[in-house]
Amino acid sequence: MKSSPVHPSVFRRWSLPLLCAVQSCERFAFLAMLPLFVPYAQERHALPAPTALMVLAVLHSLSYLGGLPGGWVADIRLGARMATMLGALLLALSYGALALNRASVFWPALGLMVIGHSLFRPGLHVLIARATGHDEQARERGFLWHYLAANIGYAAGALFGEWAHAARGWTTLFGGAAVASLLSAGLLMLGSSRLENDGTDVVTNPDQPAATSRHGNMAAVWLLCSVAVVFWLTAQQAGSSLAVFAAVNTEPQIALLSYALPLGPGLFASLHGLMVIAMLPIFLYLHGRSQSRAGSTAGKLVWGYVATASAFALMAAASLRGGDAGRVSGAWLVGCYALLSLAEILLAPLGVSLVTQLAPRHKTAQAVGLWFAGSATGNGLAAVLGLCWDRWPHHRYFAALAAVSLAAAAPLLSRRRHLDWLTAHAADSASQPEAEYRLQTMTPTASPNDEPIAPPLAARAIDRPASWPRMLLVASPILLPASLIASVALPLPVRGSSAIVCGLAVLFCGPFLLGHLLLRWAQRGTAPAR
Repeated sequence: MKSSPVHPSVFRRWSLPLLCAVQSCERFAFLAMLPLFVPYAQERHALPAPTALMVLAVLHSLSYLGGLPGGWVADIRLGARMATMLGALLLALSYGALALNRASVFWPALGLMVIGHSLFRPGLHVLIARATGHDEQARERGFLWHYLAANIGYAAGALFGEWAHAARGWTTLFGGAAVASLLSAGLLMLGSSRLENDGTDVVTNPDQPAATSRHGNMAAVWLLCSVAVVFWLTAQQAGSSLAVFAAVNTEPQIALLSYALPLGPGLFASLHGLMVIAMLPIFLYLHGRSQSRAGSTAGKLVWGYVATASAFALMAAASLRGGDAGRVSGAWLVGCYALLSLAEILLAPLGVSLVTQLAPRHKTAQAVGLWFAGSATGNGLAAVLGLCWDRWPHHRYFAALAAVSLAAAAPLLSRRRHLDWLTAHAADSASQPEAEYRLQTMTPTASPNDEPIAPPLAARAIDRPASWPRMLLVASPILLPASLIASVALPLPVRGSSAIVCGLAVLFCGPFLLGHLLLRWAQRGTAPAR
């Protein structure tokens, strides 16, 4: 007698905690290394401090930009589960190589780290999206739990790294990071049966995406990832402009009842992380209590950008009240960090949740890679904007960030009803697996109204690689500003503006160039059928 199959919800009940543990281990390993990378590079590999800082910045940017090719590999070749597992193993190998303290493996280890993150991030987010099902509220809760696990791993890893370096040395630090990465890969292997039954590695033929493309709209994904650049730009201020403001323009202590509490940049930086960890359980509780009347994800993103704008408007007011030239109370920064923590909860987990909800199933990992490419662009723009800190009054700097945040909320607000409709349509279509299977196995009747609106250069299916002249033309918005950046004779504002243009060009034109280069590589040596 044939046994009845287990319902996918049984596996999803265990898949989400498993994947949250995997994410926590990965963040633990990375944050054990990250704050101490510059001292390690100076002490063990004799790199000057500016060079070590540049290597760290490039490493961080490439690990996020690598999500684009990593997502393509996860979607087309490996599958989300295998890409995540391979990424965790490569990360463990890279940390283990750094634990050897040998110059010959330093640069290869950093290369393995970039490849590992490029595969791990998109793959894991796709697994979490599939483990939470197709309901919008359930997916939001899943990514909120994931973000809480990531922040706990973040805090624990930083504490472990400081202790390991002080008590045991570099070998223990990187060895612990390698063990944590191996643990994440081991958890994926142990839970492989649950993840497989959850449908995480279903392969969809990318040459026939007509049925599944109706369930996602890459134009909406591009909109979300483009405005997310502003979120990542403002999020970086916690470790840059706000840290400088805390050190130079904030009173060194605050009166609390009859006690004087000493303040410093490090305390404010840790306060931001602690606020996020403290707010997330409260947010999860309120989210579960108000399911029936909860707003749409797009609406919550709008409120996230409004909260960001409010935080920097508060800092602009603090600067006008004396922070431009003197010192102000630390209560201004506490209020700013509270608003930024709320905005981070609304934008980071819920933003990627909506991206996975709207993306076509066969392009989900690529959409997540695009989201992280927006993070790399925002981080780069934050570095360029930092050049204006000494040139502008502080109130103008913070007011510009508030204005940019409101500008990011405007397109989401104007397209909110459309995004809500796309989300509901995607959830309704994906909640019928039997009908979906029949649609995939039949030859669908093409209808021009069923195809989503494709953004330029990115969302169309590639039948054959573009010609070299066309690729050079598309690459020109990247190459021309890059040549201006490299020219040391130009004024710094010109080079900074060129860096902004170059970063935006990489975000919009990079996927097109990368896709066609990979297609040329894949078709290399193949002859047309006769």
